Amino acid sequence: MVTQSRDLAEVPPLPAVRLTDVASGVVARVAEIAGHCDDSLRLKALGLCSGRIVQIAAAGDPMIVRVVGARVGVSARLAETVTVVPQPNTASR
Repeated sequence: MVTQSRDLAEVPPLPAVRLTDVASGVVARVAEIAGHCDDSLRLKALGLCSGRIVQIAAAGDPMIVRVVGARVGVSARLAETVTVVPQPNTASR
């Protein structure tokens, strides 16, 4: 039987935020993409889709996001339609 130590207790998930509210260096999981169909299709073509892990390379407008091994520029207008959940203990990756 395997038991879990108290140090490895499950950490409660962080709240979802807009992609524009995430600082440089933070790793996050895409939770949802809202907005117009054309905008969401454009983001999906860039690799930003629900469940995808991304890292903010540079905040700003445009912001630079690392996704699927590539760096992608995303305008602030489009980034505001993306909801992400920051991943704990990953800001220094």
